[in-house]
Amino acid sequence: MIEKIIHGPLLIPLPSGKVEYFADGALAMDGKGIIEFAGDRKKLGSAPAPARKSDGVILPPLLDVHTHIPQHPIRGRFAEGVGENEPGGKLLGALKRNVFPAETKCGQSDYAAKVIEAFAADVLASGVVGGAAYMTVSAAATELALEILPETWSVGLVMMNQNCPQTLRTDEKNLAEDIARMARRFGRRLIVTDRFAVATDTPLRKAGSGLAREYGLRTQTHLNEQVGEKNFVEKELYPQAESYTEVYLRDGLLEHQCILAHCIHMTPVEWDLLAETGGAVAHCPTSNLKLDSGLMRLDDVLKHGIEYAIATDVGASPTVSMLAEMKRFLDMQEGHSKTATPAEALWRATMAPARILGIESSVGRLETGRPASFIEVEANGIGDGSVDGVIRSLLPVDADEPRATVSRVTLKGKVMFERNSRHA
Repeated sequence: MIEKIIHGPLLIPLPSGKVEYFADGALAMDGKGIIEFAGDRKKLGSAPAPARKSDGVILPPLLDVHTHIPQHPIRGRFAEGVGENEPGGKLLGALKRNVFPAETKCGQSDYAAKVIEAFAADVLASGVVGGAAYMTVSAAATELALEILPETWSVGLVMMNQNCPQTLRTDEKNLAEDIARMARRFGRRLIVTDRFAVATDTPLRKAGSGLAREYGLRTQTHLNEQVGEKNFVEKELYPQAESYTEVYLRDGLLEHQCILAHCIHMTPVEWDLLAETGGAVAHCPTSNLKLDSGLMRLDDVLKHGIEYAIATDVGASPTVSMLAEMKRFLDMQEGHSKTATPAEALWRATMAPARILGIESSVGRLETGRPASFIEVEANGIGDGSVDGVIRSLLPVDADEPRATVSRVTLKGKVMFERNSRHA
């Protein structure tokens, strides 16, 4: 029985990859927070239930499949003080100068809890309700993140044991016990997380892959982000491997629905390997721009049938806003890929990440029988009234400093965030 109705402009991403728009839409839910109707308001009829006008355009919640919680305090300052001609590239220089010190601080549980809570509040206010995040090598900090964040967030206990500070090296003696404990508590929300081939050696990677197999966990890592990183991996660290991607393949990391961030400097053979193993790409446009990593060859991803989602990669990005990331995605791909439309951007920030993470039953789909999980976003007009025009009207003018436009976040029928309290 319908107990509540929200009416207003409504965007519905479909499983097919398309997006529907209803200028006069309605979303109706029952008393348990389950959707009873989503679509054209006229087709709903005169349902006897309280109704309110939406606080903006209604759409599914946003998801971020690649972000770093400990880097939230230094977002936008990832590469601060790092020269343009840093030996080995800006990425490796920034890790040493700014990132590793920030992550070391999260070894203290009190500090880690404050960082996680600040991150949780920031993403929720931006309409981002879940995703896949990296924590640190600290099992205690990772467990805290899994406890504090909603169940729509997956979190990784990071594995590192080389080319990193001693304070950020994996406790290899207790790794199996730590993963077993967290897997029992949190299931697949725990992600086996190989930082990347620069910082993790083969024995540790194989151990992590084995634990992922034993407990049915997915994996995540970084791949081919920068040329200097790729050369270091292939020419110095693993010269016997045919490619950077082949390092992950032979060590078993790609066997577990791996989420691979960046994938900028890929060869055709490497794309083939990802397609064969079912890996998914986390595409981070702002990070790629800010760190001079290069342009994602989006058509290569699609040609190989590889799933991808847009992601922020905070702290290389200055903001957790996925609306800002969608804006950057369109700006950077303009003139390079005809598939990079506003509808595609929305789909890759909602439906695609929900599929990748296996949480479609909770978020991502606005249809009868699904949980009533949605956000309401103030629009800058409604463009030309087309699907793409309306989506563009939701995107910030400044992708680095986006204006706060998410007015309300509802999960499973329960309001989790309101920018104002005009409505009950």
